[in-house]
Amino acid sequence: MADDQSTPLSKDDFALLYLQNQGRVYAYIATLVPNRSDAEDILQRTSLVMWQKWDRFDSRYGFVPWARGIALNEVRNFLRRSERKNVHLSDTVISMLAEQVEEEPDVDRVEALEHCLEVLEDRQRDLLEKCYLESVGARSVAETLGISADAIYMRLHRIRRSLIQCIEGQVSIKPAGSGGTN
Repeated sequence: MADDQSTPLSKDDFALLYLQNQGRVYAYIATLVPNRSDAEDILQRTSLVMWQKWDRFDSRYGFVPWARGIALNEVRNFLRRSERKNVHLSDTVISMLAEQVEEEPDVDRVEALEHCLEVLEDRQRDLLEKCYLESVGARSVAETLGISADAIYMRLHRIRRSLIQCIEGQVSIKPAGSGGTN
């Protein structure tokens, strides 16, 4: 019989999974929340929860489904807290959208993210590592650098936006039917 125990991941392995899949998690959130700024805020909250619970991640079930579960909860929490009444989806509709998105594989985006992370400037990659890999948080990084937490959040926002644009560019230039080679 197969081993029922999941092998615990090191923080570094978890961090690699996180960085490889952050774009997929954002894309998932963006399909559920129409406003890009809201989606980015939800990604921040989702990322924080993931890092707080990284040691509970069970690799037998896959990183993306686990991350999407957390993201879905954060989307629901956001919509409950939201003061915006102009666009409000019911939990049923959100669940239906979430199920549909989960069925669509997104291997090209993972490969594109790997490429895009490699081409980031060293200081951008360093900021991502400090905030996410070392899990010290943006406020702590801001204190260390002697700048405001808002400045860190803006930098992270710009890095994520740059990564998303890079990923979209990489995926759009990939020939249809290509097997992942350029």
